[in-house]
Amino acid sequence: LRSPADLGRAVRHARRDLGLSQEALAERLGVTPRWLSELETGKPKIIDARLFDVLAQLGLRLTWTLDD
Repeated sequence: LRSPADLGRAVRHARRDLGLSQEALAERLGVTPRWLSELETGKPKIIDARLFDVLAQLGLRLTWTLDD
């Protein structure tokens, strides 16, 4: 994942694959649907500690690679 937009697309894809609405996932996470929507659209300032709760709920993990 190279950008907030990449991350947002991955979250949206995983949420939809699991058959979850934004409202249902937001309720599980204890966040607002608006917060989740902003994450899915790649709004950079939305990325904070709650990000890892989202990833865990969706079974996603970030892979980091170092560019030479």
